[in-house]
Amino acid sequence: MNNESTLTARQLMIFIFLISLGTTILVVPSILAAQSKQDAWISGITAVCAGMLFIWMYVKLARMYPDMTLFDMNEYVLGKWLGKAVTLLYIYIMFIISAQVLFYIGAFMTTQIMPTTPIQSIHLLMITFTVIGAKLGVVILARTGEIFFPWIVLLFFLLVIFVAPQSNIKNLLPIGEASFISIARPAMFMIVYSFFPIVFTLCLTSKEARFPSRFAKSFFYGGITSGVMMIIVTLLGILVMGADQSSRHVYATYALAKKISVGNFLQRIEVTVAFLWFISIYFKLTLYFHVALKAIASLFQLQDYKSLATPTGLIVIVLSLMVYPNVAYIHEWDQHTWVPLGLCFGCLHPGLLIIIGYMRRKKVKNS
Repeated sequence: MNNESTLTARQLMIFIFLISLGTTILVVPSILAAQSKQDAWISGITAVCAGMLFIWMYVKLARMYPDMTLFDMNEYVLGKWLGKAVTLLYIYIMFIISAQVLFYIGAFMTTQIMPTTPIQSIHLLMITFTVIGAKLGVVILARTGEIFFPWIVLLFFLLVIFVAPQSNIKNLLPIGEASFISIARPAMFMIVYSFFPIVFTLCLTSKEARFPSRFAKSFFYGGITSGVMMIIVTLLGILVMGADQSSRHVYATYALAKKISVGNFLQRIEVTVAFLWFISIYFKLTLYFHVALKAIASLFQLQDYKSLATPTGLIVIVLSLMVYPNVAYIHEWDQHTWVPLGLCFGCLHPGLLIIIGYMRRKKVKNS
């Protein structure tokens, strides 16, 4: 039996939701609170509204070049050699981002849950599951996400229900004090972390794994669902902990879950939030890893990209121990490198493919 077939609209929606949530749910709320203060929820709403425009651009790109991966589009629109050069750049970036996401997992585990566990063992365990997921194929991953989706929604609602009684509306006051720059800058961070990775799903299509006919709704529903969840988490963090305390925590959502206390009986269940994050970040890591494999196969015209999974996984493990020398480097990268890099891959590149495609079609029509 073939592991891959056509994705259903529900499976694609859940897959978009999971990769949008990914690292965003733990990292971004503190970034929003640090710059927008008590108006962090306004930044979240701004990011979701702007993110819908980028999702529309990705849907437009997929409709212009049906049955093509992003790498096929590069060669078709930009030409063979320039297209392969862009694909080579994708390979480099996907290796770096995969190693960074793997480092985030190890750093969180060793600082918050298992401080005495060597980070190398956590990286090895996580990359093993990632390699297995890449070998099983895109549709198997989507079906797996369909199984975990109800549990993720349940855990999220439990977090909201148990934490909401500790809210203090005074923590939101005064509303609208933040400047335009203080709203726009963290909103851009959220867009880069949450919505730009959606463009990489265009690299996953193949003759065996196709998007459903009405895939546009899946893209929009998945992006909106993850965006609303992020707004709620950010708002809860401000209401319960306040803007100052939310901005001090690197993992603000995990710190928020530590506040759960029901009758001095139900306490210390923040690991449930960690489980929610592990599932979503696994799909995000597997997406980046999968894109790296597809890019290598496209560059060298290989028929079976899955045979590259194990050696690529070993490279990512080694790179994950070197990609971030120290904590200061992480903040420097996130603020000054990742945002412009994300703009290149999430906005400039797909926008360029759409513009050149329209120009070519107009030229052919006129001739």
